[in-house]
Amino acid sequence: AAKLGYAPTVPIAYLDSEKAPKDVKEALASALTPVIVAANRASRSDIVLEKGAVISGTVRFDDGEPYSQATVSLLHKDQSGKWKEFAAQEGLFSSPGGGGAPTDDQGNFRLTGLPSGDYLIRTTVSLSGAEVNSPGVDSQHEPDYRWDVYFGNGIRPSDAKIIKLKDSEQSNGNMIEIPLARLHSISGIILNLETGAPINRGDVELHNADDDSLCTVTALRSAAGQFHFPYVAEGEYTLKVRKASDVSPGARSHDEKPLRTYADASQPILVKGEMNGISIPVKPSTHIPAVTTQ
Repeated sequence: AAKLGYAPTVPIAYLDSEKAPKDVKEALASALTPVIVAANRASRSDIVLEKGAVISGTVRFDDGEPYSQATVSLLHKDQSGKWKEFAAQEGLFSSPGGGGAPTDDQGNFRLTGLPSGDYLIRTTVSLSGAEVNSPGVDSQHEPDYRWDVYFGNGIRPSDAKIIKLKDSEQSNGNMIEIPLARLHSISGIILNLETGAPINRGDVELHNADDDSLCTVTALRSAAGQFHFPYVAEGEYTLKVRKASDVSPGARSHDEKPLRTYADASQPILVKGEMNGISIPVKPSTHIPAVTTQ
């Protein structure tokens, strides 16, 4: 049983056995009450729901404007001390699979029905299918791009401020600020180390320099070999190129044929402002993929 504002006996997401880890499955077996249905007999089972804790607040940009239709999601500290995604009821009820609660036109959010424990709250600056036009190169359509911002003005869980909740407790007035003035655009090109020619496929990852944790990733899908990160917070990072290759053009992605693959590469960067024209050379692999014809 589940009702908005009330803490479920077990996390709703875990009722799907495919999502529940082994230890949770064992806990479910002991927490849930079996109902035995027999012929000519009435079976009864009572479920008691307790009022859950609440986290509410506002998401705003650093100029004071509200961030409407943003998604605010939760991380919950499990028994081992690790931060795990926590499906809020608002997200589960508003969209299949959950994900988080949306903010209203004033940037306000409210997450209810939470069990006691330690939480982090975050929102995401995201772009879907954003078109990037660069002089002299083909325009490309960015895949989904995201940059997480946590309550406490951090960009990762270790920098975030923890919210501690007791049973039925309310934590109000939590503001997440999106520091647009300190988010910068990064763009560059991936080149064949031997020929200097651009490559046209690959993934470019951005990692924190101190602990190598992944911040975000963008895919290279341009014949000009260009990549672009629309929003990056100031700080030290490592750019990593993965799965780099040259492919023959095709009408659809599955029609493309690999012509050459490249070794992974990395390069440190210090972000203080807009950064354009970054060049990352990648070494061709000795293995050349076989091209089959029909």
